Amino acid sequence: MKIDPRAKLCLYCEGIAAALITTAPASLFAFVLVALIVVALVHGLRRWLVMLRLLAPMLVMLGLFSAIGSNPKDAVAPVLKFLLLGTISSAFFASLTVDELADALTLLRVPPGVAFVLVGGLRYAPAMRESWAALGDARRARGAERPRGLSALSEQARMLTPAVVRALRTADAMAEAMESRGFGATGATMMERYHLGARDWLIIAVATAALALSIAWIV
Repeated sequence: MKIDPRAKLCLYCEGIAAALITTAPASLFAFVLVALIVVALVHGLRRWLVMLRLLAPMLVMLGLFSAIGSNPKDAVAPVLKFLLLGTISSAFFASLTVDELADALTLLRVPPGVAFVLVGGLRYAPAMRESWAALGDARRARGAERPRGLSALSEQARMLTPAVVRALRTADAMAEAMESRGFGATGATMMERYHLGARDWLIIAVATAALALSIAWIV
């Protein structure tokens, strides 16, 4: 039995809130371990490792700057907090598809325009990255060498115009498709039917109680 996406979204929001209000390094480290267990359960370890590779320079810089302005021991807390936020997000998006997130936002009465901006960014950011990579491959296939150093900046600038043109064409086609499907109209239906069952309510209640206890402990 699948967990309702609204329950997953509630867990995510409360997990982010707990990560933000927690300041003790030991508690943050424990939360990171729990979040990693969840990542493993939803089969998202590969995605988490990719995220860790991308965040590693930022984590190092954050630790260095925090150590300069305070006690080196206190620099561990912001690094763990940043890592915890990324791990929670990795677990959430590994367990939830973009369509389920869109349905959850719609069921929670989020305005269609706001929901589309949130979901559209998640859906089309990878597509834009692939489009940018395809433009670079096309230029190299026509004999352009891979730029190095400062010449890479001018190369990126030359690629900007076709990338913007391709993005505008995609946006125009998307707008026509949304209009033909009655985007934002009342009475729209969903392909999936969702129902908050007893297990979903139990998950929400336990997560809310855990967040309340965390706030009470800190205060």
